[in-house]
Amino acid sequence: MKVAVLGSTGLIGKNVLKLLVRLDQVVRVYCPVRKMPGDDAPDLASMGILEGSSKLNFEVVDFHTLRAEGEGHKKVLAGFLGCDAVVCCLGTTKKQAGSKAEQERVDTRLPLMLAAIAKKAGVKHFLCVSAMGADSHSPFFYNRLKGMLEEGLTMMNFESLTLVRPSLLLGQHNDKRLGEELLQKFFGGERTMLVPSFFRPVAAGTVAAHLVTSILKPPVDHINVTDGVKGKRIIYNRVLAKTKIEQLF
Repeated sequence: MKVAVLGSTGLIGKNVLKLLVRLDQVVRVYCPVRKMPGDDAPDLASMGILEGSSKLNFEVVDFHTLRAEGEGHKKVLAGFLGCDAVVCCLGTTKKQAGSKAEQERVDTRLPLMLAAIAKKAGVKHFLCVSAMGADSHSPFFYNRLKGMLEEGLTMMNFESLTLVRPSLLLGQHNDKRLGEELLQKFFGGERTMLVPSFFRPVAAGTVAAHLVTSILKPPVDHINVTDGVKGKRIIYNRVLAKTKIEQLF
């Protein structure tokens, strides 16, 4: 099995890699990145990856050249060829992006462009980290972005589509996110179980575990109850919050 991971150096992406490299079924993991996680070679130890590194193929890609005939498009298309699944863990914040327009590019337009290339490459299963409350008609900008992303992915008619909608993520981000850090401190530890499951913070490792188990068991025959689309599965935060990772494997 060959898998591609987008956003492989981020909080969820790193956890996905750590699980994938340990699976005998997975022989290759393609990781297109904006810049190499290290100076000349990937610093896998800093990512928590201590085994299975020979399966990983990191490639620096200019994501601003993803349109047809662009250099980025050619690289990603070649990397996606032969992949059984593509996992998208891309995402940012308005502060990190610098503007709403740039956040929209990273959270919505970029994943959709990469999904289109995956479809062109013959990938059958696309998996994507969305967000709790994703809704293209939401009064909240971030939720609208994720809602538009979900709608766009659904219209591409992948044989299988897995969408994961976590609430606040527990874990150490690469960038400083003061608001999230404060919420993690307040809701973390023993207080976590006091929060209703639909909103309860979840560990990035739990999200990654659901993505990987969905790769192994794609929702080919599953019918999504909200829109009747066959092959589409939405994993809600209430499910993530009640999950014990050891139960998935």
